Amino acid sequence: MRFLVSLIWAFIFSFVAIFIITSILGSNGQSYSVQNCAILAVIFTVAVALLELLGFDRKRSE
Repeated sequence: MRFLVSLIWAFIFSFVAIFIITSILGSNGQSYSVQNCAILAVIFTVAVALLELLGFDRKRSE
């Protein structure tokens, strides 16, 4: 369940990040897509899962 919530928040974060980057740099006819957001969200969720696996959870160490 924790990783599902991470995936949802990662999707929202990646959508906002791609929107801001394309706003600053200009789109040149290319639009940000749901596919790019999904790819970034999966990468972020995998990174969170790896950090969990390695034991970088600060709440448990205290």
